[in-house]
Amino acid sequence: MGRKGPTTGHWRFGCLGVSSFADTPLLVQIAGDRKVLGLRRTSQKCGMTEKFPYTLETPKKEENDLIKKEFTGHLSGAVRVQPTGYFFQDIYRDCADPIYSFSVKKTDVFVASYPKCGTTWTQEMVWLLMHDFDYEGAKVELDSRFPFLEADHVLDPGVFKMPGICEKLTFPPPQPGQYLAAAANASSPRTIKTHMPFSLLPPSLLDTCKVVYVARDPRDVVVSYYHHHRMWTSHGYRGDFKNFFDFFVNEQVMWSPFWSHLREAWERRQHPNLLFVTYEQLKADLSSTIKKVASFLGKQVTSDQLEKLSSHLHIDSMKNNQAVNGSNNAAIGLLDLKEGGFIRKGKSGGWRDYFDAEMTERFAKWTKEKGCGLEKEFKWI
Repeated sequence: MGRKGPTTGHWRFGCLGVSSFADTPLLVQIAGDRKVLGLRRTSQKCGMTEKFPYTLETPKKEENDLIKKEFTGHLSGAVRVQPTGYFFQDIYRDCADPIYSFSVKKTDVFVASYPKCGTTWTQEMVWLLMHDFDYEGAKVELDSRFPFLEADHVLDPGVFKMPGICEKLTFPPPQPGQYLAAAANASSPRTIKTHMPFSLLPPSLLDTCKVVYVARDPRDVVVSYYHHHRMWTSHGYRGDFKNFFDFFVNEQVMWSPFWSHLREAWERRQHPNLLFVTYEQLKADLSSTIKKVASFLGKQVTSDQLEKLSSHLHIDSMKNNQAVNGSNNAAIGLLDLKEGGFIRKGKSGGWRDYFDAEMTERFAKWTKEKGCGLEKEFKWI
């Protein structure tokens, strides 16, 4: 039987109710005089703490006001990481150093990706492979089994004070640092989800543990990400697709720039602890991809196990699986099921139903400019 995760909360990010830390909690100085509860990772060689090496820059007022207007769940506004340009909610300031300094274990397995690239699909596969096909244990919500490393700066606690949500809550809203603490305190072997690019993750990550990175055609990503932003109150986007398309191409949505994110992973693809897979591979030949991931993780899979896991991971099964589809969030107003659900269509090439001629031309130009040849590696253009 698998470990039964905490069940005090029901939103997709997981209200984990962590009450203790495996590492010593302390106050970490972040930006100016702001302080947050973080986890310090001390080098055994020199006794020094890993420090976040980048600058956090607030966008100009006009841009920041636009973000808060168009994305009503981004209550704190926005921040950019310089010189890389990665774009987040401003509450990332309180999480940058603790995430960068997160203590990684050799037994950890990370699933990393830019959002909407098949992350949940891959998480469920990896968890079952790492836990000997424990389908009973897999009935526990995925976020309890597979903590989301940076959820503290994705879900603004202020969202839980919004009308339509606060009166429906039957459990306490998340506390600062709660999700990072949940990842730190998860039972080994820890399986951890992240959308952070490699440059903002612990520098020792790949030299310490295994990482499965998932990529997807960005034309399909922008469509799925559009629905994702409309679906979640924590993003609160109510505009149309063409407007969101502009935000995506202008690298004004969380975890962008897309091509920088992908390039950081691609440049590390020869590292023995990194496995690169694509959404298109998962879609075209799920069984072969399962075997590839299993081999990378050092796991044996029988033909019967492969057949059962392939069935479990089929898109129809995933859409109806309450442990992974986030449906419990709809009851408290965090999720709008009219947008198709957290797991929507699971198809490739759906962008053709959304792009007009001008978008197609603009996206191709953007891809050639920013992709710098990567698009050819994946045959996306």
